[in-house]
Amino acid sequence: MSLFNDAGQQQTLVRPGQVNQAGDINAMAIAHYSGVVEHTIQRKSVLKDMIPMQRVVGTNKVTDFAIGETDLQKVVPGEAPAGQTVDFSKASYTVDTVVNARAVLPLLEVFQTSYDARKEIGIEHGRKIAKHTDQSFFIQGVKAALMTNSRFFDAGTGRDPAGWQAGSKVTLANAADATDPALLYASISSLFVQMETKDVDPRTDDIMLVFRPAEFYALQEAEQIINGEYITSDGNKLANTMIFKAYGCPVVSSNNLPNTVIAGHLLSNAANGNAYDGDFTKVTGLALSARALLAGETIPLTSDVFYDKQYKSWFVDSHLSYAVGPNRAEYAGVILKP
Repeated sequence: MSLFNDAGQQQTLVRPGQVNQAGDINAMAIAHYSGVVEHTIQRKSVLKDMIPMQRVVGTNKVTDFAIGETDLQKVVPGEAPAGQTVDFSKASYTVDTVVNARAVLPLLEVFQTSYDARKEIGIEHGRKIAKHTDQSFFIQGVKAALMTNSRFFDAGTGRDPAGWQAGSKVTLANAADATDPALLYASISSLFVQMETKDVDPRTDDIMLVFRPAEFYALQEAEQIINGEYITSDGNKLANTMIFKAYGCPVVSSNNLPNTVIAGHLLSNAANGNAYDGDFTKVTGLALSARALLAGETIPLTSDVFYDKQYKSWFVDSHLSYAVGPNRAEYAGVILKP
């Protein structure tokens, strides 16, 4: 229906979405993504603020170097001290996979939906990405704890760099011990004894204990557990998260701690020896420090929304590309069922 003024003259409408007032009335519309993916992953991820992620650009490898311990010697009067050997080594992981979440929205239905579908999709993307990244980090944390040598072990010399050691593990006497508060708490003590013999201080080295919900809530019945607050590496508290402490270390609950057989993980391939696959059915709990893992990303979490003319549809995308693997195995420990 046309608009007319009191004099009977037709009114001119301004269409702010057109280019020079011609053509598609939505031509200048800007696709807006509210960032809910990032917000959701921040809330849902246990490890996002704990494990530093190195930027991997100009190469596909994230590399770390190891230096071994040095020896001491006493000075003998009249003799020059001898030079001591120092071990050096390096290891790397390859960033070779882009993980993507995509939703395709038909053009007409985008305009006819009464709610913001992109926001709801972003929340689901965030949840799925948080689960994926946390699980991949926990997988490598468990593998670090199960290592019988450091990741810098050299098959040629048959040894690790001096001072670099294996992970730690405690095996429960019975599967039912996993939900016995006293026995589960005692297993943490045994695990920390092993770690401290490797010069790892669980408290000052920021060890976090992770259990799945059944074990986490069973552990809360142990009289020694106290309430506490967990501070991330950037000084912020984890919001809306119930944190307890055992032996001064935070204890958190996560469904993403693997406890099944994982095969065909999105980040596994022949080049990395299917590094993210494995049998995790016996995993009960994980002790982990940021130093236990080495992680790098080429593409950080990126969200986008765009219109494709060929498909006449809107695409909502979230993608990232990263790799993670064991670093200092002695900073990881695992509690296993028999």
